[in-house]
Order: sequence, then C-alpha cells, then structure tokens
Amino acid sequence: MAGFGLGLAGLVGIAVLIPILYVLMMDWSGDGSDRDPPVRIAAEGTRVPGATSLGVAVYERAYAVCHDTGVANAPKLGDRVAWEPRMAQGIQRLLRSLIAGKGAMPPRGTCAECSDADLRAAVEYLSGPL
Repeated sequence: MAGFGLGLAGLVGIAVLIPILYVLMMDWSGDGSDRDPPVRIAAEGTRVPGATSLGVAVYERAYAVCHDTGVANAPKLGDRVAWEPRMAQGIQRLLRSLIAGKGAMPPRGTCAECSDADLRAAVEYLSGPL
C-alpha cells in the first residue's frame, strides 16, 4: 500500500512540474519580438475594464499556462462561476493566497521575481470584472 502512495505522490509532483517547466521553456525560447500582449475579451465581448498592460504581461508570462487550461484545478481565465466565490473573499485574500501558494500552486505562482504590485495586477486581470 505504501508503494501506491509513493506512486501517487510522484504523479502529483510531475503534474505540478510540467506547467512550470513549460513556462520556463517559453521564456527561454521567445522570439524576441516586441508584440503587444493579447487583450483579454470579457464573456460579453467587451474589453476588460481596468486590465492594465502590466496585469496582462504578468499573466501571460507566468500564469496563462495553468489558468488558460485549468491545470490542477486552476480557475480558468474568464470563468465567472469559478472566480465569483473567490472574489467574494476580496482581492487581498486572493493576493495572500498567491503570495503564500495554495494547493498545486507554488508561492507567488511561477513568478518568484514579481513584486507584490505585479502580482496584484495579474490577479486583477485574471479575475476580471465580476
């Protein structure tokens, strides 16, 4: 039975490492272009109010790999049902969870070098208008 637990722990570890490695590889293999980050479109088809270029850039660089696909149950970008109960707790609580880490998400997500202001901009962009 101990072998099962060890195998399960290994699978969880791999599931957490794959998106992190993907993000790191994307940073190293960039094409060096100065393209503008994509503009997030709200479910209603309008531009997200308050989406700063900093929030978009930090999100795309460090969080899109998990929150675009829902890896390890990460709430997806634009998923109002998933984000509403989280936002009801307040932006400060979301920011504290991001800084400390939660579940499969490591502390500060995959952006250890980001300032708290960078993280806040990404959270505001990711959670969108609710």
